[in-house]
Amino acid sequence: MRRRTLLLGGLCAPLAGLLPRPVHAADAEPHDLMPAFWAAYDSAATSNDRVAALEAGFFAPHRALYRDAGLDPTRERIARWLPAFDAIAGDVRRLGTTFPASYARHAQHFREYFPDFDRAHAPIYLLPSLFAFDGHLQPAGGRLPLFIGPDGIVRYHGAGADLSVFLDHESFHLYQAQVNPDLSLDEAPPVYVGLWIEGAATWVSERLNPGAPLLHVLLDDPALAAADAATLRGLAAAMLAALDSTADEEMTRFFSAGYSGPGPARGGYLVGLHVARAIGAHMPLAQVPRIPRAQLRGLVREELVRLAG
Repeated sequence: MRRRTLLLGGLCAPLAGLLPRPVHAADAEPHDLMPAFWAAYDSAATSNDRVAALEAGFFAPHRALYRDAGLDPTRERIARWLPAFDAIAGDVRRLGTTFPASYARHAQHFREYFPDFDRAHAPIYLLPSLFAFDGHLQPAGGRLPLFIGPDGIVRYHGAGADLSVFLDHESFHLYQAQVNPDLSLDEAPPVYVGLWIEGAATWVSERLNPGAPLLHVLLDDPALAAADAATLRGLAAAMLAALDSTADEEMTRFFSAGYSGPGPARGGYLVGLHVARAIGAHMPLAQVPRIPRAQLRGLVREELVRLAG
């Protein structure tokens, strides 16, 4: 699975006690490890063992941070990743040069809609993900950091990735966890919670970027963007039948990029987008991430019945 589907972990108590405050520019600055990576990558170019040189020059010194991101950059994994990365290294470099400006524009834009978002408790890290993810949310040390893999962005979204849509999606996850931790940080969420978490983030990224193609809104997944009405009805019916399930196989079926059964992978994002569009149309945007869990199930079920019908 390329991106973390749900926000899981033990951050409920720290986040529940956060007091909203305005976000300042210093809070929004990402921690960019890519310059250090490029120094090691370029230095390893003349090495007889590039994998060992990269491990010693970059991955081993940052092993603790990779552990926080849920990754183990073993020598074997680096060796499998490196040839494919070499083929897109130029595009990843170019993305890195434009990312700071793109992120600054995103932070300012997002703040206009959600001014109480506290980025101080949601630090951003840029680092090679070994293609494990484009964006990944991982609770750590009383915070909810976002790990961004520029190599994953280029591999899964292309060299011309729409960073505004991508960053709005990820930032909304962080914001919803801040204002509604009881919902977003459930360790064993049922399908309807997963549907809302991903659907709301997808819809917000669409609403904040009204000119973005549906393909970008749906994570640059051609199968999801091309799904017809019958596929949508079938997915909605399947999710309705599994509404309260917390089984791993159901979460994988609807939200994992690695799903290979009938129907498109990550169909929950598509259904969730339609559900969130309908629910969000009847309330102020600021209320959308704050819908109480006790109210949410009925709202989601009503929309699934409509879509399945």
